[in-house]
Amino acid sequence: MKFSYETKARLANYKKTNFPDFPDGFWRMNKKSYHHILPEDKRDHNLLPTYRKALVEYLEKKHIKLHMDFHHLNSSQAMCFNFFFPLYIERKLELITEFLGLANETVNYDTVCFEKKGIEAQFNRRPTCFDFFFETMSGKKLHFEIKYTEEEFGKAKINSQKFDEVYSKFLRPLKPSFHDTRKFFSNYQILRNLIHIDDNSYVIFIYPEGNDKVRSGAERVKTEFLESNYHGHFFAATWDKLFVSVSNSTTNQSIQQQLSGFKEKYLL
Repeated sequence: MKFSYETKARLANYKKTNFPDFPDGFWRMNKKSYHHILPEDKRDHNLLPTYRKALVEYLEKKHIKLHMDFHHLNSSQAMCFNFFFPLYIERKLELITEFLGLANETVNYDTVCFEKKGIEAQFNRRPTCFDFFFETMSGKKLHFEIKYTEEEFGKAKINSQKFDEVYSKFLRPLKPSFHDTRKFFSNYQILRNLIHIDDNSYVIFIYPEGNDKVRSGAERVKTEFLESNYHGHFFAATWDKLFVSVSNSTTNQSIQQQLSGFKEKYLL
């Protein structure tokens, strides 16, 4: 709660500085206005200006559905777009594979996808959607789960039919104790991501260092949930470390301008 509260307060100041003429926007859940929310008709301004025009055109072309709360300045979807889209459009995603220690990997830019549908879609079920995804030329599949002010990885109501028809077929990377319906749904938001791991597939959690609840959940993956032979297929990284690595590894001026705006908005 503390991280979320402090972050929203800082983003309220960011809005006041950068959009002084914008009124406060409303949260749909309670119809109240908040200082860290943009008006819905100004939601595109949640995208940083350097790549805003190109990104808006890309999202429309790809028919990418924006989250209900995309106009909130703490939208993790907007955060994901603001960081990864410039690296995609400038063909610099190898900075990400290098950061992850996947040496000599070349990104297949034709596979890059925001809001990548998960395995549930194969069964005509509502899918897990990864915030960002791409494959390498060698066939490695990288799934990114992006967190910002979310308070934790939650549980879900037990759905035995969905477990039997879908999830039970993809449990190999999980420790046997989580092959149980009840325990699976008690840790649903983490495990529905981890079951996408296989011999050529990786899952990456990215979160703020100060978000203790999300960080503690990510730290449980290797100690509690994941079979040891798949530990190398899971990465947990903080935004701060990823940002520093990318910033120090590129001289592209447009990317550097974007990163400067990203730091001001999200990391200070």
